[in-house]
Amino acid sequence: MARDVRAVVVANPTATFLTVCPILALFALTSTPGFIPIISLVTSLRVWTWVALPRTDKKPSQVGQILLVSLAAGATQLAPTLAALSSPTTSLLILSLLSVFTSSIAFIALFVSHYATRAVNSPWSRITIFPAIWATTWGFMSRVSPLGHLANWSPVLGVGAYGWTREVFGQWGIDWVTAAWAVVFSEILGDWLVAVDQQELESHAQDLLLEVPDEDLPSGNTRDIPNGTPKNFLSRSHSLWSLAVILILLAIPSYVLPSSPLPPQSSDTTSFTVGCALPASRTTGKIRGNPTLQDYIHETQTLTSAAPIVLWPEGAVRFASPEEKQAAFDRIQQALGRDRYVGVSFIDYTPARREYGLDYPAMTRNGFALLAYKGPPVMEYYKRNLVPIAESFSLTPGNEEPSIYTLELRAPKSWNKTDWAPAPNYTRPIPITASICFDFASSSSFTQLESRPAIILAPARTWHLGIGNAMWEQAKARAKEAGSVVVWCDGGPGGVSGVASRGHEEILQVGQGSWTSTVGLQWPFDERRSAFIASGQFTALVSVWGALGLGWIVEIVANRRIGVGMFRSLLGVLGRVTRLGGAPKNDEERPLLHD
Repeated sequence: MARDVRAVVVANPTATFLTVCPILALFALTSTPGFIPIISLVTSLRVWTWVALPRTDKKPSQVGQILLVSLAAGATQLAPTLAALSSPTTSLLILSLLSVFTSSIAFIALFVSHYATRAVNSPWSRITIFPAIWATTWGFMSRVSPLGHLANWSPVLGVGAYGWTREVFGQWGIDWVTAAWAVVFSEILGDWLVAVDQQELESHAQDLLLEVPDEDLPSGNTRDIPNGTPKNFLSRSHSLWSLAVILILLAIPSYVLPSSPLPPQSSDTTSFTVGCALPASRTTGKIRGNPTLQDYIHETQTLTSAAPIVLWPEGAVRFASPEEKQAAFDRIQQALGRDRYVGVSFIDYTPARREYGLDYPAMTRNGFALLAYKGPPVMEYYKRNLVPIAESFSLTPGNEEPSIYTLELRAPKSWNKTDWAPAPNYTRPIPITASICFDFASSSSFTQLESRPAIILAPARTWHLGIGNAMWEQAKARAKEAGSVVVWCDGGPGGVSGVASRGHEEILQVGQGSWTSTVGLQWPFDERRSAFIASGQFTALVSVWGALGLGWIVEIVANRRIGVGMFRSLLGVLGRVTRLGGAPKNDEERPLLHD
């Protein structure tokens, strides 16, 4: 059976891959891409490049493959895209352009790595250059694309074994591991496909996968089929299996490092309860419209009995003027008790004005304010990454990084304050920051923070369950990268809400309905930033390319290409040291190994 399948693939490579790759794309390029589906897709496409690129008569199949994969990617996003805008025609046009553009980026990375592989001679470089290019491509795209990671071919589901790498390498690490496994499987698949007998070669001489020149076979190694010994095969195999072993070893820390959430009640933790106010719109069994300001205030008063902080969803209320906004803030604060806070997410309007000789245009912004029981907001932030078209035409983006507010948590009534925290304040500091929904699509959202926040308040509002799940996965990724707790409060009809942190993965709420959750925070809290947040994407960039360069150096030394030279140089240095203070020798008396 396997032999028959192989014969069909070898005899009809173009038709096979033009069928298989788009089908795999349907499962892989969803709003929440999975680890194994993405590996499967990239593996098949990498093998396909060995067939299609070296042959000039395959140019139509190259274009066809890009279009078919783009069509499959667009089909998976059709439902949420149609619900995003009022015009289905505009939605379809944007979806088509986005799918073709993103797929083209992926294919460019595949094509570039194919030709780069042919240009290098080191077996290790041949198998690691694709993961480096792949991770760099999507890392760069997440920085320049308004969609961040959402449009990337980057897995977010099923990466548990490598989830620990996020705090060090961010999404770069996940993308590198994905591409590296694709290399391992594509090389094995390529070896299996070319293992045909002489009869099959002769019978399908006109259109065979094996007609690809030697340098275009997997890893660029010549295969003398069926009886010859592959050139450099052992060297390539050593590098390939070394890469597989490294990938397996990279999964081990996930079984060693703690993966369960911190216990709320412990001498090393602080118990902290957070709430999300999502007033129901069907209190009488019928839809009565969007919740009002009073509905949110009433819901907040109910939740603050248990939660020191209550968060409202994105755009919970709208303000037509700065005066209306201030009046609403006063009204909200009057309902708060001492040591209670509410995170208000709003849409506000600031009319055009002239100050200090400068003209300021009117602005409508998506903002957030953390209010205490009295005084001005202790934190204010405006959404920086707006949803393209849906928000970017009507709102003005913010331009300031989120700040950190330190909440001084007092001892519970059952505690002695001296046992709770040291003098003079007898309070436990809880650093808090905030970001709004689509800001979480980018890994750079918190790289400018000077310290690590314990809690990130995240109001959100998504319009479709698929988008809600996608943004929830991005929130979990940012929580792991920052080493913080993200409180995700989504007020959209298909929104999902919950608490994301180490060990917290489950959705607490879908749609409307308020909730509270108690989490354990490290005590004393370590405010040092994670490796990824501290270095941004620089460490990740150096690491993915360093893996290629370092392995190449080790490979050279292992093959003794420079070992003899190094040994001779060392002997020469030792010879000079032993002759210090002695008379110089003539040329005939110099050691033979002296340089």
